[in-house]
Amino acid sequence: MARRLIFIFPGQASQYVGMGRDLYDNSKAARALMDGITRSDGLKQIGDLCFRGPEELLTRTDNVQPAITAVSLMALEAVNEAAAGLDPVKPVACAGHSLGEYSAHAAAGNLTVELTMELVSCRGRWMNEAAQPPNPAGAMVAVMGASLDALKTVVEMIGARKVGIANLNSPGQIILSGEREAVERAAELAGEAGARRCVMLNVSGAWHSPLMRSAQERMADLLAEKLTPEKVRFIGEPIVIANATADIVHNLAEMRDTLTDQITSPVKWEACVRRLVEAAGYPGLPSELSGDGDRNMTEGPLFVEMGPGRVLKGILRGIDRKLDVVNVEDMNGVEELLSCATG
Repeated sequence: MARRLIFIFPGQASQYVGMGRDLYDNSKAARALMDGITRSDGLKQIGDLCFRGPEELLTRTDNVQPAITAVSLMALEAVNEAAAGLDPVKPVACAGHSLGEYSAHAAAGNLTVELTMELVSCRGRWMNEAAQPPNPAGAMVAVMGASLDALKTVVEMIGARKVGIANLNSPGQIILSGEREAVERAAELAGEAGARRCVMLNVSGAWHSPLMRSAQERMADLLAEKLTPEKVRFIGEPIVIANATADIVHNLAEMRDTLTDQITSPVKWEACVRRLVEAAGYPGLPSELSGDGDRNMTEGPLFVEMGPGRVLKGILRGIDRKLDVVNVEDMNGVEELLSCATG
């Protein structure tokens, strides 16, 4: 049995100056995709920002969201071109971390490139605006070694309108997000509750928190306008697992709801990974299975991180060190994936 593939797509913090350049230079399909994107109003600068920066402009939320998405879709195009339609390189399931969920829907055929870029451009712009004055200054903190129950208690003590759980990345890492003073206080309380370590993150906004409510409301209206049966053909295969529910998106209505909810809801990434493994037909994570039986079953699926950086690979290692991940951010990654999938 060919090893089953799961495509995963990164979100913010995976960017770097120069991302996508190798794909652009060496894949005709990736080049054509980026050239098409940069012909769109409002996106003419995206290629230059990806390839040449400067970093301070690339990392701005309204720029980085379409930039990361463009590179992720370039990687996908380069794989499809190199594979020439080989069945073993088709995923059985897709998911994306936060922003990456839009790329996952594009990979599954639920969104066109044009609509994907339009949606993430608006998302980035409105989230950036929600993080600017006169809105409260936001912050995020990574908490290591504290239980989810303990952090829920911390949130209750401070107030869910000021701070919330933003990311459930792995058993040892949970991210809190909200108003800066509230997040700093939450870090203190988490330490008192037994957290091993708390690290304030270098971010420009309180993502996946109540502070993003205005951006969520605007995205809800846009998604209701754009994601209709007349404009979008929901495919359903390969399946997409949503951040907000850690479950399969079954139809267009669920797609609208989950993409709306994820802006202020926690990214349930550990649960998403487990659901992806299950949906791909495996009985559990590799470390939870015995060495007996079919090797294809006990070694688990092959995760493909499609886009810039290796952030998701690191998070997956925190979930289960036996999970296999291939990174496709350049042509070397494309070749490695083809070797793993068809070898």
